[in-house]
Amino acid sequence: MSPVAAYAKRLAALPQALAILELHPDGLPLSQLAAELDVTPDDLREVFLAYYRADLVELGGFEQPVVEFFAPEGDDSGNDVDPATAEWVRVVARDPEQELGVDHLDAEQLGRLFEAGADLLALEPENETLRSALAAFQSAVWPVDGPAGSEWKALTAQDLHRAVQEHRKVRITYVRQWHPGARERVIEPYRLTRTRRGWEVDAGPADEVAAVRTFLVSGISACEVLDETFEPPADVDALLAAQRTPVEVELVVPQDRRWAVERYAESVTVLSDDEESVALRAGLLPPVDLRLGLTLLTCGPDAFVVAPRSLEDAGVEMARLLLDHHRG
Repeated sequence: MSPVAAYAKRLAALPQALAILELHPDGLPLSQLAAELDVTPDDLREVFLAYYRADLVELGGFEQPVVEFFAPEGDDSGNDVDPATAEWVRVVARDPEQELGVDHLDAEQLGRLFEAGADLLALEPENETLRSALAAFQSAVWPVDGPAGSEWKALTAQDLHRAVQEHRKVRITYVRQWHPGARERVIEPYRLTRTRRGWEVDAGPADEVAAVRTFLVSGISACEVLDETFEPPADVDALLAAQRTPVEVELVVPQDRRWAVERYAESVTVLSDDEESVALRAGLLPPVDLRLGLTLLTCGPDAFVVAPRSLEDAGVEMARLLLDHHRG
């Protein structure tokens, strides 16, 4: 074997050795580990020492295992041993949580990871490997009260994706975002889109209010793909483009309420700001008046619209709508 090939073989043993040691928290004799990997103890020690000296704490955002040379319990040298001569090796964690197998992700990051998997499953319903992985992930992280809604959204998105492909009508029960109560309706799904709000479906048919409506999958409580088909409008691409073209609104809000604009807008540009307020240009999708109204109510009485003037009363109108609803 050439020197290059021999070195490559030793280097290739490192990830395998670390994987084996992860399964043996009490460590293993270096000779036993070397035999399992079909390398000599000296070669394996050389690779471990290089890894040990490099102290690869972080690579690509992930915590790397820490290699520790030690003497087994009962040895007079204890743990004060020379790595160059120590006969035992193990992998240790830099903190107790890692030893318990807890990933360094907070709840929001875990949720995003699960949502990403669920979104992919919506487009790959036949991917049983992914489905099993999501089930295991959910069972491990949320063993009792798991996010069952995420699985429902994935299944609903799957049905809608199929309906878009096959031009089939869909009967949904939709909990309306802008008005109280739920309503059953039959839609003609034109396109399924993933936004920062989750899955959304742009659908017809046209009515007296709009040519295309957008429904949040998270607001669909029942979904049935029907046998009845439909023919998309000839100008469906233009209709969808118009539905997804934001309307620009300039407004001023308190600094501590800027997050509300970012929540409801597709884009936000800072025009000017000071310690107390910030002037923004926000791109809002239809229904613009309702989105803007909720934004203004959330931002409080110090928020106001600069342009267009036709929308300056959006907050007042939304407040009146909510008052009428709660009085009823």
